[in-house]
Amino acid sequence: MSSYLSIKKSSALTASRQRSRFYLSVTPHWAQRLTVVISLVLIATMPTMHADTFQSGIEAYQNAEYETANAQFTAALESNETAAARHNLALSHFQLGAPAEAVWQLERAQLLAPFNADYRYKLAALRQQLGLLPGAPKWYALAAEALPTKAWLMVACTGFWVLLAACILPRRSGLTVGIVIKSIRVLCIIALILSLPSIWLNQCRLQAGTVIANESASLHAAPAAAAPQSGSAQPGERGRILDQHNEFYEIQTEGQATGWISKNVFRTLTD
Repeated sequence: MSSYLSIKKSSALTASRQRSRFYLSVTPHWAQRLTVVISLVLIATMPTMHADTFQSGIEAYQNAEYETANAQFTAALESNETAAARHNLALSHFQLGAPAEAVWQLERAQLLAPFNADYRYKLAALRQQLGLLPGAPKWYALAAEALPTKAWLMVACTGFWVLLAACILPRRSGLTVGIVIKSIRVLCIIALILSLPSIWLNQCRLQAGTVIANESASLHAAPAAAAPQSGSAQPGERGRILDQHNEFYEIQTEGQATGWISKNVFRTLTD
């Protein structure tokens, strides 16, 4: 595995600037200015901090200091989550003997960069080493991940309201429905056809997770560790969340096993 797992440099090390808010209180004027200055300094240094920790992680990894690399990439993710940092953290976990955790990190990296073929290849190879099917994503899943859920919601809402206006306004105003209005209606229908299934697919993906234990995890018939075992889930195996209760998820694994699993060994992609 290590022969083809390589370090990738981050492609997004810039952070958007945020507007500072002034206190609407009796705070002294100098204190308000000092707060604004400190905020601007912190915002300006965040990309640099991310770049420094990310580069330090790369150097530590190349020197086979995998624990240090793991810590540096984790710190980089705390300041700014990028697919490249997730990818590199996965490699560090793999080198430290935690392949199931590495699978989750690659799954997360692929969620952030769904069209990255390198991430898909390494994820499939690692899953194969763990005895799991490569599980290449379907074309419609990739199409749904082309935009985040919020963007698809905006497309769906815009398409719906424009379609509604294009149907109602001509009737009320007595306008003749020409080629322009018909074209707008068709485009809106296409937007709805594309966006609604994409929203559903993205939501289903967010309700999925991965077994992060390095050994088979027990599935129980009830949300309790003392409950009878109803099956098992393999390290790195995907699962769909059906329900949750306290510290347990009820999941259905890709091997069609169903049961309750501890949250300590199963992590959702949104964590």
